[in-house]
Amino acid sequence: MEWEKFATLLAKFVKKRPIEPEDILFGGGIDISSILFIEFIMTLEEEFDLDIDVDDLDASIRTVGQLYDRVSSAQSGD
Repeated sequence: MEWEKFATLLAKFVKKRPIEPEDILFGGGIDISSILFIEFIMTLEEEFDLDIDVDDLDASIRTVGQLYDRVSSAQSGD
């Protein structure tokens, strides 16, 4: 999945634009709520035919770029 597609989809769930890899996900930065985060993950799964294990999306993921890296690795089967 390309960064631009990922960021464009994420932008539909938050007010901040443009989305940058260094943006903090929660409590600042893009400040996405946990409910919108889950909706975004579900939309990613549908749009890109992914199976994302939410247990892999732990507190170590602080930035949008880290989330993108984790989701991209799920897509490639790593």
